[in-house]
This record gives sequence, C-alpha cells and structure tokens, in this order.
Amino acid sequence: MRLRFPLLLLFTVLAISAFSTPAQTGSSGASIHGTVYDPDGRPVPSASVTLLASMVQIAETQTNESGGYRFTGLYGGDFTLAANVQGFTSVQSDIAVQSDSNVTADIHLKLTAVQEQVVVSASLGGALAPEVGSSVTVVTQNEIQDQGYETLSDSLRDVPGVDINRSGSYGAITSAFIRGGNSNYNLVLVDGIPMNDFGGGFDLSPLPVDGVSEVEVMRGPESALYGSNAVSGVINVITEPGEGPPQFSFLGEGGSYDTYRIASGGEGLFRGFSWAYNLARFDTQGPVIDDTYRTQTSFLSLGYSRSPRRKFIAHFFGEAGAAVFPGPYGSDPDGLYAGLGSPFSTTSQKQDLFGYQASYTEQFSSWFQQVSTVSVATDQYSFPLPAPESFEKNVRVTANTRSEMTLSPKDVLVAGFEYDREEWKDTYLTDADGALFTLPRNTYAFFVENRWNASDRLFLSTGVRVDVIQTAALPFIPIPQTTIAQADPRISAAYLARQASTGSAIGMTRIHSSFGTGIRPPDGFELGFTNNPDLKPERSISVDAGVEQRFLDDRAVFDVTYFYNAYRDQIVSIGTLENLSQYLSANLARSRAYGIENSMRLHPLRSLEITGEYTWLNTAVLTLATAPPGTVQVPFTVGQPLTRRPRSAGGYNITWTHGPLMLNTNASIRGAVLDLEPNYGAYACTIGLPCLFRNPGYVDANAGFAYKLPKGVQIYGHLNNFLNQYYEEAFGFPALRLNFMAGVKWNFSPGR
Repeated sequence: MRLRFPLLLLFTVLAISAFSTPAQTGSSGASIHGTVYDPDGRPVPSASVTLLASMVQIAETQTNESGGYRFTGLYGGDFTLAANVQGFTSVQSDIAVQSDSNVTADIHLKLTAVQEQVVVSASLGGALAPEVGSSVTVVTQNEIQDQGYETLSDSLRDVPGVDINRSGSYGAITSAFIRGGNSNYNLVLVDGIPMNDFGGGFDLSPLPVDGVSEVEVMRGPESALYGSNAVSGVINVITEPGEGPPQFSFLGEGGSYDTYRIASGGEGLFRGFSWAYNLARFDTQGPVIDDTYRTQTSFLSLGYSRSPRRKFIAHFFGEAGAAVFPGPYGSDPDGLYAGLGSPFSTTSQKQDLFGYQASYTEQFSSWFQQVSTVSVATDQYSFPLPAPESFEKNVRVTANTRSEMTLSPKDVLVAGFEYDREEWKDTYLTDADGALFTLPRNTYAFFVENRWNASDRLFLSTGVRVDVIQTAALPFIPIPQTTIAQADPRISAAYLARQASTGSAIGMTRIHSSFGTGIRPPDGFELGFTNNPDLKPERSISVDAGVEQRFLDDRAVFDVTYFYNAYRDQIVSIGTLENLSQYLSANLARSRAYGIENSMRLHPLRSLEITGEYTWLNTAVLTLATAPPGTVQVPFTVGQPLTRRPRSAGGYNITWTHGPLMLNTNASIRGAVLDLEPNYGAYACTIGLPCLFRNPGYVDANAGFAYKLPKGVQIYGHLNNFLNQYYEEAFGFPALRLNFMAGVKWNFSPGR
C-alpha cells in the first residue's frame, strides 16, 4: 500500500507547526464560565455546551451537577455559546473576551421545538443548524431511547426523504434510499470515519444504538465536502464524548423470538483526559427456522486536551457478527418454491467491521487552526455455507488535513488535502494464474469551503472539491488503469426572511436552499466481474429549496422542502455475453427523482413532544442507452419508477412525560413500491420469468413506556408492530409481526 501522500500531509502539518508562532505564547489564556439554567431558573446538570469562535466549533463540554461549565486557555475574540438539553436550547452570540480575561456568561434555556445545536457534517468544522442551507435532520439519543429502537437504521425511518429497506428480520441486509438515490449513493461516517465499502455500498444492519449520542442525516449530494459516495446524502453517527465526572450505565433486555440485548457504557473527563466506551451484544432467533443473528459491538474514544488550543482524540468502532439468513419465504409470484421447499435457500454469513481514527487539532492563533486526521476502516464478509467457503474484504485508509482560517468574525475559509486508498478482494477475483487479486483505488483531493455570514439574516456557504481517482488495471480481462478527475461544487444559503420577538405567535421564517453535484466510482462487482474498459463513474446534480416557519415562541416549527435530483451514467448490469463473463456493466441509464419533504416538530408543553413527516417522491427512468449486441437488456423502461422507492412515506412520534413516567407511540407509514422478484431479481426476466411486481404499502405502529426508579434505575418496555400487520419491506421477506421487548437500565456515577 502506497502511503506517500499521507506522509506528505504529515510533513506539511509539522512544517506549519514549526514555522507558525502562536500568539500569546506562554499565556494562560482567557476563560468563559457560567451556569446553565432552565426556564424556571433552576441549574441544569448534564447539558451540552458548545463553544464557537467566529463560526468555527472549538470546544464542547457538559455541565456539572450544579449546572456549571467552563472553557479555559482561550485566545481573545468574539465567541458564541450553544447549550442544549432535551427539549430546551439557547444560543448566545457576540461574547467579547479579552486576552487573559475571565468572562462570566450564564445561559438561560427556553422550551423549543427548534434544533439549535452545531451540526458537524453540514460544513467543514461544523455550523449552527439555523445557519445551514442544506437539509439536515438530527436524531438525538433521547429520541432513539424513547422510541425503543433496537438498531440504528430503525431510528432513520422517520427522517424526511429517507426510506429504510430491510430484507427480513434483525441482521438482514439493510439499505437506505435518500431522495430517490440508490442505496450505494450514501456516505456513512462513524465519528468521522468513512465506513463505505469499495464503490460506496454499505449495509446499515450492524450499526448499534448503544453508545450513540446522535445521528446527523444530510440530504443532497455532498461530494464537495466528502468526495465520492456522497451522491444522495451523508449519514454521520456520533458516539458519546468523554465529558463530566465519571458515569456508567448497564442495560439488559429481552423479548420475542428469543431476542436479548445487553450493554455497558461509561464516560468521564479527568485533568484533560477524556474517555468513553460502550460494549453491547444482541442476539435473536428470528421468526422462521434457519434465521439467527448475533452481533457484538464496541465503541471507544480517548482524548487529551487541556485547552481548545491543542486537542488529540482517537476513536474506535468494532463489530463482529454471525448470521444464518433464510431465503425469501413470503411472496412467490413466479412459483419458484414449488418442489424446492421454503425458504428457497439459506446463507450463512460472518462479518467483521472495524474503524479506527486519530485526530489532532492545533490552534496556532485566534484566526488559524489546523486539523489532521488519519482513519482506517475494514469490512470483511465470509460465507461458510453453502460450501465452499468464500469471502469479500474491503479496506479503506483516509488521511486528511485542513486549515481553518478566520478572515473576519463573519467569514471563515477552510482548505485542505485528502488521500483515500481503498482495496477490494473477493474469493472469485483472481489473476491469470488463479491467485487472489486485490483491486486498489487511490484518490487525491483538494477542497476549499468558504462560509460567510453576509448579515445577521443571510448565511452563505460555497465550496468545491477536486478529486483525482485512479483505479488500478485488471490485467486478466484486460482493463487498463483509469484516471478520472472531477470537480464537485456546492453552494447553500439560509435567509431569515422574518425575525420575531419573544412571545410572538408567528415566529421566524427561514428560507434555505442548496445546490451540488456528486460522484460514485464503480464497485468491485461492476469492475471485477465484467468486461467493460470504458465504464465511467455515476454522477448526480441536485437542487433543493425550502421554507421553515416557526410559531408560538419556537414551540412549533414546520418545514417544507422541494428537491430535484438528476442521475446520469448510471451503471446497469445486463445480459449474458457468449465467450465472455456472465455479466456486462455499462453506463446505460439516466434517471431523476423529485419530491417534497414535509416535517413538523411541536413542543407545546414541557411534558409533550410531537413530530411528524411526510415525503412525496416521484422517480423515473429517463433514458436507456442501446445495449451492446449479444446482450439481454434488464427489464427497465423509460418512464418507469425506480424500484423500492415509495411514492408516499411518512411517520409520527408522540412522547409524553410526567415525572418519572414516559409514554411513547410512533409509526412508520409507507406506500406501495415497484419491487423485484425475490429469488432471482432482475435476472428472472433474462430466463423468461416476470421480475417486476407491486409491493403493497404498510403501517408499522409501535408503543412503549419507561419508568425511572430511585438510584438511577429505569424499567421500560416496547410493543413493536402492535397492529400485527403482515407486510414485506423487501418483496418476499416478511417483516416481524407483533413482538415486544422489555428491559432495565441502571445509570450511576461513583461518589454521588
């Protein structure tokens, strides 16, 4: 593996460090401290407080038992504080701090339905949510726990514009379709670690809910920020940080289908050293024979920072799972089960998914800081049965360094370099001598982003990223080495058309819009098992525009967003080629997806929170190029909707709390979709069988409760699919009928 570029990045950072003289060297620096209060004037413990300097996030902490917080070792300048706790928020701007001064800034929270926190994935360095023009939804830890989600993918079901599709029970392949894009059009990050396999695919099923602080879902192409694979959106999983006094948690639960989950976590901060961990195990037997799943997951974060001027943090994520999956045992429109038994086939699978990252931040002056990260992600599947055993392995190494420069208190420029190395190896990918062959790809990128608050009402973000993608030759086909260069621009804007005073019935009106392009290079199957030397990456172009309206002193917020995505050079696998490989991949398709996302958040009372969303989506195949002679075209026609994209989808969540009691009900609602024959997929058409069918819609309604006992003990329970509906998310794979989970959780902090 060539690592010349990562080493060059490291030497660049060291050179900057050697020749840069931090201002006020030897000074202890300034500090900001205060207390966070709720609307009744009571101190709020365990509230998250974020510090921004000239729009750039530089530190985050958690309030202590007395609601106090403190940031020390600061350079002088103007700062912004954002404080959040479930259902309450506050943002204070223009806090002027002089060198070596000690400033007191108390924060008074207000009841709100608006998400005012810093969104990490929406901009290089993060940005406050109201100042972001892109469409972003944050799923918080409290929402995940209140709604009783067992997997992280389930928590994304009610995000506007996102459709989750799982082909069976827990552990089955789980895909996300964002705004009509393909399932391999989404960049998945865990604490900033790119986790996608070679070519963009990623199965969401192994991602746990335990140890997760929040999930950011950004919709629209973001290749200008993240490069390839961020074609339709970005899913960023953020784990719990090490903050505050030491605290620990233990969880145990069980339920239907011999399902159980156990987990343990902890976090703390001592003299600049931060730590956080989570260990979990999940087991289930599934509803049919030969349907078992077991997964063990772990998170670990270690950091050191005595001040925001210098920070080091390391992240680790690991997952080891094993499963036996039945073939389709539901709908059988072509009658293929007859005489063969059901399930049609059984697959045994093991997965080892790991991610590592080290990040170092050096603030050289009040206007300049350097952030450098190196991450490694590996994803290996092995299939013991049916024999003989086979495997697939993905490796990704990413080195990134960026400079964050404050040009003025309202203007920030971020620029940097990134090197990405990905490799793919498969049992059936061999060279001319029959030896295993590793397919490598190198990407060299330069990126720049400018965020400018043109006024107190207008927020602009522009950027571009240039990727040079080099894919190695496949000598046994042969396919020569290819080099592709692409520049992906991005612009987003947010405008406060109306600002309202405190207590007004009609609040702020925010108009937001974004535009960008995306790119996805071919994956290993599309390159390794076909014979097309001219295969090009898939590309996208997208625009959206929406209006957010607040009411009742920010206790109600509604958002309506229109989006349009155009996809071109889409790769289609076609036919059987005589005397060549079984399939041919070609850039035959163009498609589009447009629609309207509607969402609302209501927090009329301290004890009641209501959210809802509805997405109307229209997708269509625009063109299909002529297939080469000797091939059979896949069964798509111009004007046909894309598979597994519902025209209508929505959901709601209602959470009510009263003292120690919490009650919740939620539902995901999906309309009918065009789906594929469950046994052979599109291949069924090439052997003379129908392969496209209508998969009816469904309502998946759930309910649950939680009750807090003394000493940090909490009991809870959830009824899933309490309407006991029979439905198939993926055609041929029935979802779980009525089932339940119940458990107990214990939170404690030594010394309290």
